Formats: sequence, structure tokens, C-alpha cells
Amino acid sequence: MTLEGGGGASRHEPTPTASAPNARDLGFDTDLPLTPVDAFYVMKRGLVPETVGAEHVLRIDGLVERPVLLTLADIQALTEHTLMRTLECIGNAPDGELIGNAVWSGARFADVLALAGPRPEGVELHLSSADDYHTGVTTALASDPQSFLVWSMNGAPLSPEHGYPLRCLFPGRYGQKQPKWLTGITVTDTRHTGYYERQGWSDSAVIVPKSRIDSPVHRATVGAPLELSGIAFADESGVARVEIVGGDHFLGEASLVQAPAPDTALCWTVWTFVWPDPPPGNHVLRVRATDGRGRTQQRTRRALLGGEAKEGRSEMHRVTVVVEG
Repeated sequence: MTLEGGGGASRHEPTPTASAPNARDLGFDTDLPLTPVDAFYVMKRGLVPETVGAEHVLRIDGLVERPVLLTLADIQALTEHTLMRTLECIGNAPDGELIGNAVWSGARFADVLALAGPRPEGVELHLSSADDYHTGVTTALASDPQSFLVWSMNGAPLSPEHGYPLRCLFPGRYGQKQPKWLTGITVTDTRHTGYYERQGWSDSAVIVPKSRIDSPVHRATVGAPLELSGIAFADESGVARVEIVGGDHFLGEASLVQAPAPDTALCWTVWTFVWPDPPPGNHVLRVRATDGRGRTQQRTRRALLGGEAKEGRSEMHRVTVVVEG
């Protein structure tokens, strides 16, 4: 099972578009790739819930000064922010496709919450969605300036599959903590154990460092020089470095392309590396990322619980290639 906020038991296989959106066209000074909406991974528990944008109501209650019911128009009247963010499923495999990067527009979560006046003793938010999904986050995380409630993806309103009309974006957390189709926020003074957390999945859902080799592909026949490339991702501490290992030998550090500030640490990193003179024959190539906290991917698989890495998977991705003589 892999999962994402607002669902997770079934997987939607998107059909990639002919061309990806351009970050520069959406106001970002970078060539970092974006994922087309119809190629962006989707995880859901069942059917996409039916919601109507203009009539959609978000309830904020619990330990607040004034419980409120907000329409989408009420939330869109707040200051709008445009940001670039990468989302990843907590069950994403080392070579998995359950990760994507997009440009989003919405309001700061703290600004939305302020409309109800959360009381000081409220330390946890119980978040609920139109599909009966629920999870909990701390008020500290919700108040982070990089936490948002968004209504737009890659310059267009959210599609139904991606949470129309509202979804959460919290920094440094897997999709499990990013509910779609948000309908309720209850401020509490106790921890809320969410849908997947009750099944043993991580309660913090903090992203562990991960990297992937996209080129060359596994079992490719290649020549010299050998050019490698891929992506890396981590929590809000960001990707500090990416290293390439050939067999048991360290080959060197990769060059990194990252999003401009303030989105640098919250988007995937594109890495490239050139091995100028690989000897002919078979080579097992691995990539390992280190995040800003100093956590480094390991060569061996992390312990699995029930066949899944309940804290996120961070073993090194590897491919085998044949270098022509």
C-alpha cells in the first residue's frame, strides 16, 4: 500500500502530456522541471468526492474565539501567494514515480486559521476531508510561513483528483499529511491520530532523503564519457549533496540544480554527474543524497513493517549498466 493525504488505497495512473509546463512561464527564474497535472501522481482511498467550488464550505472550530464557515471565495479574498513545491508519497519506492513538482497558488494556512482566532491552548489541528480522510498536524506546523492552503496547480484551478477546490501543503512532510478536499479544521489541545497513523504509519511523516537515477536506465548499454542524471528530495532542510558510487568505489559529487529561494529546500533537486572514463564491462551505479540535517541514504534497505517502510523509504537507488569497450 502507498498513500497520500485524502486517500491512498488505490492508485491512479496518469497519462503524461506531450510537454511539461515551464516554470519560467509561471514566474520562476529557474529551469527546474515541473510535472504536468495529468502526469502528477494521485493516491486516493476511493472515488473522488463531489464538491462545488463556489459553495464549498470549510469549517474551523474547536478551541477558537469564533467558529467560522468559509466559502472558497472567502479564502481566495486573503493574500494570494504563488510557490513551487514537490509532493511525495510516503510509500514511494527508491525508483518510484510517486513524486512530482508543481507551482501552486493559495493563502497562508496561518491567515486562514486567523479568521477563527485559535486560542493559545490549541496545539493540534484535526484536519478532515470530503472523502472522510483525516489526519493531525501541530498548530506550530500550520503556522509555519511555508504552510499553505492552495486552490491552483500549474496556473489552473485544482483538478478534482488533486483536491479541488482546496488542499493543504505543509513543508517537509509526505503526502499523508497534505489532505485534499479539505472541509474541516478543529483546533484541539490533544494529539489527533489520523487515518493512516492508526494503521502504524509515521505520525510526523517527515520526509527522509531520497535520490533516483533517471539516466541511464537499468541495463542500458553506454559509452564514455558516461553522463548520469536524476532527482533528489528531502525535508525542509533541503538536499545538501548528492554522491555517486560505482560498485564499492566513490566516484564523486554531482552538480545540483535547485529552485530559487524561498522554495529551494521544498522542491526536488536535479542532479547531474559525468564519469569521464568508465572501464568497459558491467557496473552497478548507486546514488545517495544527504539532507541539511546530515542524514544520508544507506546502501541497504531500511527495516520494513508489513512490507512497507512506515517512516518513508531511503535506501539507495541503483542501476546496472554495460560500458562498451
